[in-house]
Amino acid sequence: MTDSHPADLALMRELNQRSVLSLLRQEGPISRAELARRSNLSRSTVSSIIAALLAANLVRETGIGSSQGGRRPIMIEFNYQSAFVIGIELGSTALTLLLTDLAANVLRSACVPFDLAAGPVACIAQLVAQVNGLLAAAQLSRTQIVGVGVGVPAPLAYATGRPIAPPVMPGWHGVPLRALLEDALALRVFVENDANLGALAEHHWGVAQGWDNVAYLYLGSAGIGCGLILDGRLFRGDIGSAGEIGHLMVEEGGPRCRCGSYGCLEAVAGLPAVLQRAQALGLPGGQLDDILALARQGHSQAIALLDATGEYLGIAVADMLNMINPGCVVIGGRMAEAGDWLLRALRGTLQRRGLAVAVEHVAIVPGKLGKNVVAIGAVSIVIHHAFNVPARAPNQSAAEALPV
Repeated sequence: MTDSHPADLALMRELNQRSVLSLLRQEGPISRAELARRSNLSRSTVSSIIAALLAANLVRETGIGSSQGGRRPIMIEFNYQSAFVIGIELGSTALTLLLTDLAANVLRSACVPFDLAAGPVACIAQLVAQVNGLLAAAQLSRTQIVGVGVGVPAPLAYATGRPIAPPVMPGWHGVPLRALLEDALALRVFVENDANLGALAEHHWGVAQGWDNVAYLYLGSAGIGCGLILDGRLFRGDIGSAGEIGHLMVEEGGPRCRCGSYGCLEAVAGLPAVLQRAQALGLPGGQLDDILALARQGHSQAIALLDATGEYLGIAVADMLNMINPGCVVIGGRMAEAGDWLLRALRGTLQRRGLAVAVEHVAIVPGKLGKNVVAIGAVSIVIHHAFNVPARAPNQSAAEALPV
């Protein structure tokens, strides 16, 4: 017997348990006998697993099922309230927190003013205080929390949880954000780019369900990003900077962008740029809601401003369609509230600039999950990690082994 044999048995037990849990989540309520049949495990193995899961409160017996010729079976279902998840979005000016069960049903939420430019020390202290307050209000202990997902508006080295040269996060480059949060919160933490989380959320629970190739265009309050689902899996790129569509050049000789280049999509169609142009036009109010209100009243300059923004977006989306051919492009984030004014101009630009066959094939749709989409995506990545840990090579971290 080799030294690895006990570890192999422990891994097998864990994988068998996860297989049963997965079936219960997808198919339950279900009987022990049916679980054994569908999992290809013996009835004694399934009975042992169910006993352990009942003791841990992860599953529960729900009553008597229909007879298949013998004694009527006791049905088992997954207990989605056996543990909880926290999903967080670190925005430039707002911090959003959600407390959910394991089905991503929101139980509590909070959104508070936040200054990402204040730097890691101040921001992490505020985040920890908010998490502690959320747990206290819900009367939950840390032992009941599976993990915390955090979305950040930056390229990210996912394996280490460190932001990479983030234009909208001054002072955050290379900061070990995941490690710092895990130490401060005493909880398992997953950190991911905000647009990637928006893509995961819409793919799992929103308008992109059923599509294998999805681009989620996140028009946030500070910038523009794009989360990519390719062949059913999140695509991050080699260093974590895939999907930075906000830094495609869409206007030759255009205004300087925070990244240092000129004419980037973000510099001409990001919300700060749109508000600056509205101010230059003398439009009253100075907020997106004011521009939208004027457009609804038929104000020609407000409508022209939104049309121009949609055209810029269309240039970038056309380039993306020609390169990666997604079947579904989801438009989300704060600027997406412009709705048809934005989409009409975007689609018109695609017709002029995109490869015809790709444009005819693609669905361009508004997001479904609203302002909490990034925090919901943060919840989804925690749930995925909790229930889908595969076997991994020695010395490989769980984060490196996971397929999300």
